[in-house]
Amino acid sequence: MDVYDWLFVLCAVAFNLLIAGIFVAQKKGRQELTRTLGIAWLSLAIPLSIVFVRDLIVGREAWIMICFVFILFYMLVELLLDYVFKVAFRERNITHIPYILLEYIALYGLVRISFATDRTWGWIVSIAFWILMASLIYLYWGRKRSPSKA
Repeated sequence: MDVYDWLFVLCAVAFNLLIAGIFVAQKKGRQELTRTLGIAWLSLAIPLSIVFVRDLIVGREAWIMICFVFILFYMLVELLLDYVFKVAFRERNITHIPYILLEYIALYGLVRISFATDRTWGWIVSIAFWILMASLIYLYWGRKRSPSKA
């Protein structure tokens, strides 16, 4: 593994764990911490973009580049909706479901690229993903379900 591979897998682990932290902070009602973790998460776009450009230059496989596009596009959507336009898109299924699909495509891309980089790191990134999933369950555990909005 070269320095760019290390940079990618460390960002992939941080990506998952920061989102997990955001979910836990939301559950605890810690808005400032949620925002701080969100900004830290968004800052991962910088090193991920560096790795993307390097992989583009060296001619990595097309599927890796497509995964990167989804990862970076998801981060851009998150930036625009939550920080720039401050749209409450999670309140309506018609906007929240496409967002969730994009998020899971990006998360899949992180795991898939990690396994292509190094099998051990692939498993480590997978564990970080499952920690994220556990924190998502924690976030919604005990919440009363509100009526679905179209």
